[in-house]
This record gives sequence, C-alpha cells and structure tokens, in this order.
Amino acid sequence: MLTGDAIAIAKETCHMLNLGSKVYNSDKLIHSGMPGTSVHDLCERADGFAEVFPEHKYQVVEMLQQRGHLTAMTGDGVNDAPSLKKSDCGIAVEGSTEAAQAAADIVFLAPGLSTIVSAIKISRQIFQRMKAYIQYRIALCLHLEIYLVTSMVIINETIRADLVVFIALFADLATIAVAYDNAHFEKRPVEWQLPKIWIISVVLGVLLAIGTWILRGTLWLPSGGIIQNYGGVQEMLFLQVALTENWLIFVTRGFETYPSWQLVGAIFGVDILASLFAGFGWFSGHGLETAWSMNPKLSQNGAVDIVTIVVIWLFSIAVVIVIGIIYYALSSWATLDNLGRKKRSKQDTMMENILTHLSKVAVEHERDERGDRYYVAQKTIIEEED
Repeated sequence: MLTGDAIAIAKETCHMLNLGSKVYNSDKLIHSGMPGTSVHDLCERADGFAEVFPEHKYQVVEMLQQRGHLTAMTGDGVNDAPSLKKSDCGIAVEGSTEAAQAAADIVFLAPGLSTIVSAIKISRQIFQRMKAYIQYRIALCLHLEIYLVTSMVIINETIRADLVVFIALFADLATIAVAYDNAHFEKRPVEWQLPKIWIISVVLGVLLAIGTWILRGTLWLPSGGIIQNYGGVQEMLFLQVALTENWLIFVTRGFETYPSWQLVGAIFGVDILASLFAGFGWFSGHGLETAWSMNPKLSQNGAVDIVTIVVIWLFSIAVVIVIGIIYYALSSWATLDNLGRKKRSKQDTMMENILTHLSKVAVEHERDERGDRYYVAQKTIIEEED
C-alpha cells in the first residue's frame, strides 16, 4: 500500500485490511543512507509506505520491476498517473481523473476492487481463445500446404480447388463459435510465447498431413484399403481433411474445461454437411483419378458409401486422439512451457547501488559573470532547504 497519509493511519488501515504491519516512512526510499540493494530488499519485504509523493510511488514500482516482479498498480488521481503508466498493469478505479484513466491499462466503471480478479480471469480466458485459434489456424495451413505439395510432387495428384475452398469455409464456420467456448484461465501471467506456439503448430500440422497420407496410402492396397463398398479419392480426402481440421480446435483449446454447446453444435453441423458432400459426390470432379488411384472399388461419380464414411469418421477420431496425446505431452514439457517467456531482471547489487545513488543527485544550473555553470548536487539537500 502506497499512501500519502501519516504512518499511523497507514498501519491501522493495513491492519484492517490484513495486509501486514511492515509499513515504513517514505524517507527510507530516498532520504535514507542505505545502499541500493538494501532499498530494493526493503521494497520487496514491505507491506506499505506512508507519506509518499508521486516520485516515491514510481520508484517503488520501478524497484520491484528491477527485481523481476510483475507489478500492478491502482490509483485515481493525477499523482498516480506516472506509476500507473510505469506498472505492468495499471488500474484506474471508479471516479478516477482523466489523467489516471489515460495512463492505466484497465479502467473500472463501478466502485470496489473485487472486479480485479474477474478482470484478470476474463482477460486470460480471452487470451486462451486467441492462442488456441492461432495455433489451430497455423496447423490447418501447414496441413494443406504439406499434403498438397507432397502429393503433387510424389503422385501428381491434388485435392480439387472447389473442395479446398469448402474445407477453408467449413473450418471458418465451425471456429466462429470459439468465441463462445468455455475457455480456462492460466494460474500464472500469460504472454505471447511465439517460439512455443510455432513449434506446437508445426508439429500439429505435420501430424495432420501424416494422417491424410495414411488414408491416401490405404487406397493402394489390393483390398481397396479404407473403402468398404465404393468411394472416390477426392471426396474421401475432402471428408478426412475436413473432419480432422474441424476437430483440431478441441485439442488446441486445452483439456481443462468442457467445450461449449455452441462450439460442439457448430462443428457437428459442419461435419454432417461434409459427410453429405462425400455421400453424394458433390464437386468431386468425375474422371480426375490418376494412375496412382486405380482401385476396383472407386466409384464413377465420386460418391462414397455410408459404411466408408463411418470408417473415415472413426479413422479421423483416432488421428485426433493421437494428436491430442502429443499436444498434451508438449504442453506438459517444462522446457517448452517456458520457451519464449520474457526474461525478467534478476538481482544485480552493483547496478542497484548505482541507480540508487543516481536517484539522489541532480544536475543544477547557475549563471554568473563567467557564464553558465552546471554541477551535480544532492536532491536531499535541496528538498530540505525547500
């Protein structure tokens, strides 16, 4: 607690709020003769400072940040604006001045501080939805890019452009509902760990491409592979890609909470539509099968029988389960979990002493008959004279 009230009032308020009784006078921050590292230690163990000025608030926030702490600050007046701006999360309470609101990251429109917890939880839930969607989209793009390029190079075959457009459309329609998902919130502060996001997304995209290649490879078996009665290569690939890509959002969203009915309903509806595409052979493009696709069970119109559709569903579920296990293992890997996090400052006693000494001096300017003169003087002496 940082307050301009007397130290006795500050201690009594801390006692009422159960904050602790280690409250010190602001003189220990600037006027004391303690070395810099001792002042930093004092800020870390203190429960509050009384009789402070705006520069004291700013200094406390800065010292805590120099020790590697994430700092949040609440305030309502002009004197709080510098520390609100300096802190990692500045919070302007209800009825605060425009200066405080402009400097803060969060502005409360209702009285009370209990909404701080709700604000942090909601913010982290929004962040989780954004991170899940970004990982999902990167993996989807890599999936199609890897499979389409390798299939064109190896077997001179690709998925029709019409079906690729519908794959992208179905993925977008299904994941619009991610905004209504039951996202969880992390226990510790979150930040954009781009190396971790890229590694996980690349792994997911490669696994999706491998799953599609496995399905495509079964069609070369003499028994017909995954085809039970009849089917077309284009529609089977389309259905498998659509199902696994739509279900991937259940993996990237995490496993801490159950998905919302809006998300499940949207994805299930799109999957039924994709199955109808396969069942009726819509946009399959007759006669596009290559020499690599000579299978006695291939249909003439590209349609897929219902039994084969069910098998593709089961195969896609198995692919997603394997991906989910690998995703869980990657997320639980401590090294990867900390990859890309901001490296915050550690204790540096020499630098702390230098910075503390510099905060006690100022450059003064005088003019005499010989011209302008600049020299260094102690701030404490000037403040005592004032």
